[in-house]
Parts: sequence; C-alpha cells; structure tokens
Amino acid sequence: TKKGILFAVLAACISGVSIFYNKLVIVKGIDPLIFNIIKNGGVAIILSLILFSLPQRNQLFKLSSKTWKKLFLIGIVGGSIPFILFFEGLKSASAINANLIQKSLFIWVAAAAIPILGEKLSVWQVVGFVLVLGSNLLIGGFTGFKFSPGEFMILLATLLWTVEVILAKITLADTDNLIVSWGRMFIGSFIMIIIAAYFGKLPLIFQVKSDQLIVIFGSIIFLTGYVSFWFKALKYAPATIVASVLILATPITNILSAIFITHTFPQVQILNLMGTAIGILLISILF
Repeated sequence: TKKGILFAVLAACISGVSIFYNKLVIVKGIDPLIFNIIKNGGVAIILSLILFSLPQRNQLFKLSSKTWKKLFLIGIVGGSIPFILFFEGLKSASAINANLIQKSLFIWVAAAAIPILGEKLSVWQVVGFVLVLGSNLLIGGFTGFKFSPGEFMILLATLLWTVEVILAKITLADTDNLIVSWGRMFIGSFIMIIIAAYFGKLPLIFQVKSDQLIVIFGSIIFLTGYVSFWFKALKYAPATIVASVLILATPITNILSAIFITHTFPQVQILNLMGTAIGILLISILF
C-alpha cells in the first residue's frame, strides 16, 4: 500500500503540472479531438515500445477474451471519450475549476468503491475527505462554478473516469499494470481515430504545425508518466486512497497559475496546500 501511495503522489505531481500545461496548449487553437489523437497516440506508441521490449509482452498474448473485453471498456470510458469531453470543456472552463471538477474524482470513486470493491473508510479518513474537500472549495483559489457547458463536459468526463477506476482496479487483480496502461491508451487512441473519421476531422491532423507538435510532445511525456504511475498506484493501493491522493494536483495547478498567470502568491494558496496535504495524510495513513 505504501508503494501504491508513493506512485499516486508521483501521478498527482505530474497531473497538476499537466493540467496547467494543457490549458496553455489548448488556447493555441488545436482541435481538441486531433490534439488527443496525437497526444494519446504518442503515449500508446511509447507504451507499446516499452511493453514489447519487456517480458510482459508474453502475457499480452495469453489474455483471456474476458480480460480483452475489460481492456476495451477501459479504452472507451477511460482512454477516449472522457479525454474528448475534458479538453472540449477546458476551452471555456478556467484551469482551476477544471482541475477542481476533475479532482472531485476521489469523491465519486469512494462512493463506488465502497459498495462495489468492498473498500472501507475509517473515521479519520472521512475527516481527511472533508478537510481535502473544504480546503479546495474554500481556499483553493476557487471563485465559484459558472455552470457552463464546459464545466458539465468536464464533470461527465470525471464520472466516466470513475467507472474506469473501478473497472481498472478489478482488471489489475490478475493483469499486469503495464498491460492495462497500454490497453487504455492504445485502444482509446484507436477509438478516437474512428470518431475523428466519422466527423470528417482526420484531415486536420495534417494541418498541425511543427511548432505545435513540439508543444504536444510535452503533453505526451506528461501523460505517459501519469498513466504509468496511476495504474501502478491502483495495482497496489485501495482505489479510495489513490484517487484522494490525486487531489494534490489542485494546489499544484493553483501555484503554477499564481506564478505564471496572476503573478501573485496569496496566503490562501499556502493554506490550500497545507489543508490538502493534511487531509491526504489522514486518508493515506490512518486507513
């Protein structure tokens, strides 16, 4: 479990930087669907190179049809549709609100993991959940939801990712985490290509400029690291703990926004980080 928590912390750090970075990328006018095909496809290629160079490749050819069905579902609810929804929503929602909505994942995961996976929360963990939620809502730079279509898209994406977490946790019980990561990104990328072809957007790939590809390459690296650490974390630790640790990304994004956009670093940002850190400690240590 401690190993899983460590991987979750690494995933949270990458996620916090990635959310802020991707907000900057989106404003450059790249179509969200094309952006995700290139980004997720790049991750799929990297994971494929890694997978087929390791002994785990032998396990891939021995997977049962039941496991392949699970990987296919993970590709749909985790590796394709929610990415499209999230980045479409990110075009109109603020980086802080988008990050906060996405990081409400830990609440939805807890609500699903307790009855479905049989996970339990101690009293102190519940206190930690309340502290994390309160610190991010009240003092995290959050100024209120706009109830815009963009925010609703991000919420729907978050709910789909919740389904993915539960499904991935079940799949990881007897499947290598690298294979699950690869399945999510490879199958998800393939599905997005089909969607782009259906809407006649595939030609837009050839309109992406070289300087944009360089920027997207940064997103590919971030996502590769995030996916790898995220599924490693789910492999070893309870879903409720892993999802809650991910909320650390919110104050990280807030800090980056303060440094590079608002150029102010108010005390509330420090309080947000402290409150979130204490809450996560309660959740991840007193389980």
